[in-house]
Amino acid sequence: MTVCGVASSIPLRATDIFQSIGEEVNALFEKSKSAVVQVQSGDGSITLAGTGFFIDDQGTVLTSSTVIGDNTTARVEVNGEEMPARIVGNDHRSGLAELQIADSGSPSLPLGESTDLKTGYPVVTIGYPLNLPVAPSEGSVTGFDVRYLNQFFATTHIHASVPISPGEVGGPLLNSRGEVVGLVVPSPDDGRSIYALPVEAINKILSDFSQYGRAKHGWVGVDVVEWPDTQHDGRTVRVVRTVPGTPASRSGILPGDTVMRIDSREVYRPADVLDASFFSHVGGQMTVVVRRNETLFNYSFAVIERPSPAGLVPSPAEPKATLQWSGSTDHAVALAK
Repeated sequence: MTVCGVASSIPLRATDIFQSIGEEVNALFEKSKSAVVQVQSGDGSITLAGTGFFIDDQGTVLTSSTVIGDNTTARVEVNGEEMPARIVGNDHRSGLAELQIADSGSPSLPLGESTDLKTGYPVVTIGYPLNLPVAPSEGSVTGFDVRYLNQFFATTHIHASVPISPGEVGGPLLNSRGEVVGLVVPSPDDGRSIYALPVEAINKILSDFSQYGRAKHGWVGVDVVEWPDTQHDGRTVRVVRTVPGTPASRSGILPGDTVMRIDSREVYRPADVLDASFFSHVGGQMTVVVRRNETLFNYSFAVIERPSPAGLVPSPAEPKATLQWSGSTDHAVALAK
């Protein structure tokens, strides 16, 4: 009887748990959905569509740059009414686009901090799947990646076990408090999970839009390669070349140097260098600490604007390859050995 009693209580507890999760997701969805909108762009012959969301009460909408493409006109549907939107900024490299509509007092979503997230934490997205009514999807954080197979993001992205459909790209990734911690970018695995641009990267690009009218991505002219370190402290980033005529080429950094720190960021793996490069400011100074023959050297030089923007950069499918980050790791390609 006791065994039967215990066995019969397990499904009941599981049902209670799932119902509780469902109620929490529904409550978050009901609270947030009015700030999530449909976004379209194009001149009518070819229309791109996706999701966006308000971040203030002044009509500022964020969405994915893939929803805007190279179009110069955009529209936002608010409460069933289509409104023309001005494209404030559209950065294909980070995947962020900012729109502005003539609307004040719109509901908005608060911005949180993705640095609070850990693997296993619950997250929710809200979007318009397949042009259907707005709906939520829930899952959990599965990692923080700068690379998917042979594709590289401009900076570390949040990876979550949330399936999405066409139309949901550009929507918000929310934490359990209903705060935006990321923006959903196109899924490289056919929608089985999502990647999201972290809110800290969003803020950096928004600052650029506000200051320059476009995104400015830093560059110093260093090529680095991932080089496994079995003798020291696991530092794996080694300089292979400095690009002639760039600040780094005049700094004193040499091929073979192991990168230890960039500004205040400790460098252990290539993703650390990508992130440091992404968050650098054009015109500012960058301090790099390298190790050469067991001696540490400090170098400081100016950050310039990278020559040409790029988003995800595919690399050849080579079974034997090293990873080279060209232009102070602003983008990545795989080079055959």
